[in-house]
Amino acid sequence: MTIHFTQTLQKALETIEVTKGYEFPVYEAEEARDHLISDKVVEKYGEAKWAVVDLLNEEYGAIMFNKFDLHNWLEKNQDDEVAYFLNEAGSNSLNYSQYLAPSRFHLWLGKKGFVIGIEQKGKGFNAVKVHDEKLKEHQGGAFRFFRGCKSAVFFDDAEDARIVYFELKF
Repeated sequence: MTIHFTQTLQKALETIEVTKGYEFPVYEAEEARDHLISDKVVEKYGEAKWAVVDLLNEEYGAIMFNKFDLHNWLEKNQDDEVAYFLNEAGSNSLNYSQYLAPSRFHLWLGKKGFVIGIEQKGKGFNAVKVHDEKLKEHQGGAFRFFRGCKSAVFFDDAEDARIVYFELKF
C-alpha cells in the first residue's frame, strides 16, 4: 500500500532534498464555483496541471525514462503516475470539495525526487475513512489509484485533509 497516513510534508521534503518550490493558484474564493465562473476555473486548473508537468520534464527529462504527459491518463497509461495523480486527485477537488475547485497546486523539486500537492479550501475530508470504508469507490478512481501506485501518497491531516501529496523518489 502506498497511502501513508503518518507521512509529513517536512519529512518528504527532507527525503527528496528539496531545491526549488512552486505554487500555482487556481481558485482562491471561499464560495462554491458556479456556472458563471466554471470555464475560467477549469482553464486555470488545466494550466496549473500542465505547468507542473512542464517543470517536471524540464528538470528531470534527461534522467527519466519517459516524459510525463497528462494525455497518458486519457490513454489509461498507468505507468505515468504523475498524470494519474494530477487528474484523479484534481478531479476529486473539482467534484467533491466544498468550493468545487482546488485552491492551488504545489510542486517541490529536489535532488532525489519531487513532491506535488493539490490543495483545497474549506471543509476537509477524512482520508482514513474514505480509504478504510472504500467510500465513493464508484464515483472516482483516486483512492483506487492511490492504493496501487508505486509512489507515496499522503495528506496534510489524514482525518481532515485539505491537501493531498504525491512523492516520487529516484
